[in-house]
Parts: sequence; structure tokens; C-alpha cells
Amino acid sequence: MQATKIDVDQEIRQLAYRIWQEEGCPIGSDERHWLKAQDIWQQTHPAKKSRSQPAATKKPSKARTVKKAR
Repeated sequence: MQATKIDVDQEIRQLAYRIWQEEGCPIGSDERHWLKAQDIWQQTHPAKKSRSQPAATKKPSKARTVKKAR
């Protein structure tokens, strides 16, 4: 099952809080902690490939051909 946006935000929030605590609860580093937590989350939860057709098997679009006058 794929995680919802709320679940992801909650997990990132918890990671950021842990990072903040590990660094001694510094004031003014919230954005840095959030970005670091996002990076960690993305590394541990790789994106799933979409179910669309791979580019190599897609049908080519029908292009108009213009006949040259002779």
C-alpha cells in the first residue's frame, strides 16, 4: 500500500524531531532538519515506477506527410 501525503509528512516530522534532539535542540535549525529528514525519508522509500507503458513500447504518433509537387 502506498503511503498517503499525511503519513509521509508525519514520518518526516518525526525524523526531523529526532534529528533536532540528536543535535542538542538548537534554535533556528528547523528548516535544515526538515530538509535532512525529507532526504532520509526519500532514500529509505524509493519511488515506485508508474504502471504506464515504457517509452520503447508506445505507439508512434501519426504524423502528417506532405507530398512534394513534381
